[in-house]
Amino acid sequence: MTHKALLKLLVSEGIDFVLIGGVALRMYNSGRVTHDIDLAIRTLDVDAVIGLMYGKGYTMVTGADEDAVTSAESEDDASFWVEETKSGAISFIERPKGKEGPTVPMEGIDISSQVDFLFELAIPVMRLKQNARIIEMGDFSFPVASVEDLITLKQHRAERDDADDYDIRFLKSLQ
Repeated sequence: MTHKALLKLLVSEGIDFVLIGGVALRMYNSGRVTHDIDLAIRTLDVDAVIGLMYGKGYTMVTGADEDAVTSAESEDDASFWVEETKSGAISFIERPKGKEGPTVPMEGIDISSQVDFLFELAIPVMRLKQNARIIEMGDFSFPVASVEDLITLKQHRAERDDADDYDIRFLKSLQ
């Protein structure tokens, strides 16, 4: 599913979200290259998102090493994992055709299919949405986090790296 199709689906399903991360930076003309998409959602919508993604042939990643990812085999397993781990984020990949079981080899994964939903952030999603820039995309629109909120989110990342520092400098240049 393309990023546009995913965003349109979330809008049509009434799931509140705000585009964040590398794709959001691209909306501000950053030269950043990214393949996945990051979306802030409400904690209340986690189960709905899990059901929606499994219904579209995606599986939730529960672990990874250099050779493969481990995934939750069902919606119930995914919901249980979220509850048990108290995770503030969930990642999905499109399940390769014909692959059954919880292990998906790395070579079988289309990295551009990765979707990260974050719901425990430094800024609540509804405040992100209130401050967001609205992007019109033909027959639908969606919110992109404001420059200021993207800076705050980057500054509060637990595993901040050089790319985050570059992103912060870029975003500050827009202020």
